Amino acid sequence: MSKEEFKQLFLKLTEYTIPFGHESKLEKYLPIGYKKDSIGNYYYEIGNSETLFTTHLDTFSDKYEKVNHVIDEDDPYIIRTDGKTILGGDNKLGCCILIGMIKKNIPGTYYFFLGEEPIITDGLYGSQKALESNPGFFEKFKRCIAFDRREYGSIVVRQRAIMCCSMEFAKSIASELTKIGSIKWDEGAGFGYYTDTATFLDIIPECTNISAGGFKEHYKTEWVNLNYTYNLYNVACKIDYEKLPTVRELEERFIEDPDTINTNKFKLLKKFNKFIKKNNYEKIIKLFNEYDLDLTRDITKDGKRFLTFSEWIGDKDFIVCLSGSDITIDGKKTTISNIKSILDRYYKKIN
Repeated sequence: MSKEEFKQLFLKLTEYTIPFGHESKLEKYLPIGYKKDSIGNYYYEIGNSETLFTTHLDTFSDKYEKVNHVIDEDDPYIIRTDGKTILGGDNKLGCCILIGMIKKNIPGTYYFFLGEEPIITDGLYGSQKALESNPGFFEKFKRCIAFDRREYGSIVVRQRAIMCCSMEFAKSIASELTKIGSIKWDEGAGFGYYTDTATFLDIIPECTNISAGGFKEHYKTEWVNLNYTYNLYNVACKIDYEKLPTVRELEERFIEDPDTINTNKFKLLKKFNKFIKKNNYEKIIKLFNEYDLDLTRDITKDGKRFLTFSEWIGDKDFIVCLSGSDITIDGKKTTISNIKSILDRYYKKIN
């Protein structure tokens, strides 16, 4: 696909805003041969690959509206709108890259999800429903990659407040981006909230999201630099994804519903009835939430309950262990009344 063809594809995909429920209007721009899963997501399978590529078809909008493109006078590959709507570069940039890769027959499974944006759904609608309906389909993948990150050079290593890929994996991709496309890795921009790759954190070892050249997503001031995106597309077509390292280890993070877990785990959970009856469990979560720390792991092992609380933007984790009537934080015994003081001291120290 030439650079001009790439631009024209982007202009077609962003002709209208696409709220959740209107994604089928883009079918005519998808390559021939797509399949649809039981949720309505679109996907392609090319070759024997352990790589999953994802993007989403919806935009951060609740209305289906005409987009009036404004082409930069000095650079025809920088595109904005007239300020009346968003542009939709999030994530039509990623759609263009994946469509181009499919047309070049690059091995991989390509998923175009519905309802990633939270403006109508709770977010990650299509990917979460797909995983719930057919988990076995996704367990075969070793890596999951999206081109849905803002600006330039970012390789997301942390989503939903936990590490989503190993640094070895990120460094390997960064090396390819630099070697093939002279794209400089922005190592300080590896913390993201989420995109569809975050759905698969518990079953796919390496999950990331790579900058695609869009700016001010979700706002009417949104703009894109297709010079960068087209360069990234060419790089993406040349990477040997199957040779990328798989280092991150999957971990059990959440306890299942007590009505569905096995008998042994249920017996272990009984040891924590004292905590639950006193609402200590809920109090601990509330205390950490006050510092914007979210529960990202909740497991029971060897008669102990382990809770991990993590920063969304940042890399600090607090590990809480509940054992009988004892509470420890990062290995040090404490009490529920002392948790606030611990958090106060930590954030006062780093600030």
